[in-house]
Amino acid sequence: MSNDLVQCVIVLYRIALRDSLTFQTLSASFARSPSLASRLSILIYDNSPAPQNLEPATISFANVEYRHDAANGGLAAAYNAALAAAETAGCSWLWLFDQDTDVRPELASVLVQTIDAGPDPAVCAIVPKLIQDGRVLSPLTIQRFRYFPVAVDFAGVHTAGVIALNSGACLRVSSLLAIGGFPREYWLDYLDHAVFHRLKKAGGEVLVLDVLLTHQLSLMNLKTQTGHKRYENVLCAEWQFVRESGWGGGSSVHRLRLIKRAVRTLVVLRQPGFALQVLKWSLK
Repeated sequence: MSNDLVQCVIVLYRIALRDSLTFQTLSASFARSPSLASRLSILIYDNSPAPQNLEPATISFANVEYRHDAANGGLAAAYNAALAAAETAGCSWLWLFDQDTDVRPELASVLVQTIDAGPDPAVCAIVPKLIQDGRVLSPLTIQRFRYFPVAVDFAGVHTAGVIALNSGACLRVSSLLAIGGFPREYWLDYLDHAVFHRLKKAGGEVLVLDVLLTHQLSLMNLKTQTGHKRYENVLCAEWQFVRESGWGGGSSVHRLRLIKRAVRTLVVLRQPGFALQVLKWSLK
C-alpha cells in the first residue's frame, strides 16, 4: 500500500458537523480502519452564516481543517479551496462530499484499494453509485437528448460521456488543474455537469465502483426542499450548461423541454408557481 494522502472536503450549510450524515458515516467507516484514516486529510468547509465550534476529532485522520465562509461561495469555492490544499500537500486525488450522504463502510477500503492499484492515467474520476428510493441518481450516461442512469450492477471504466453527482466522487487532482479547477460560474448548481463535461472533453474517463450509497437529492421535492430562489438558480445554471455543452440538442430543443416540464409541473406536480418559473425560462 502506498502512503499517498487523499484530500477530502465536506461542505456544510446551516448544519452542525455532528449532525451531518456524511461526517457521521464517514467517521464510522474510518474508525474501523485506523490505517485508512491516516491516509485521509479532511477539509470541513462551512458556508453557514455563523461559524461553529468543533469538538476535537476522535479519529486519527492525517489532518482535519475547518474553514468558515460567511460569504457562502457555494460548492465551487469550497472545492477550489480543497483543490488548492490537495495541490499543496501533494495529494493526487480529491474526494468530494456534501453534508447528507450515507457513506457505507466498504467505500473507503474499495476507493483506497482502487487508487493504490494505479488506475489508467486516462481515468480522471472514481465514483460510487448514488441511489435514492431505489433509483440510481448517479452516475448518468449522456445521450443525445436525455441522461440515462448506469445499470445498478455496472462497475468498471465507462468510456462514454458520464456525469456523476459531486458527493462521493473522487477526482484526479492533475485532471482538475488541467481544466482550470472548478468553474465559479457554476457556483452551486450544475457544477458537477460542467466539471465532468470538461473532463470528458479533455479526454478523461470515469471509473465506476461496485459500491452503492444512499443520497438525498433536494431537487427531488420542489416545494419542501428546494424553494423558488434555489430553483431559479438551477434553471439559470441549466441554461448556462446547455449553451456551453450543446447538450440535448442545444437551445431550441431545450426551450421545448422546458415547456414540457412546465406543463408537467403544473398538471402532475400541481405546482403553478414553479410551472410559471420554468415557463419564463423557456422564453430566455
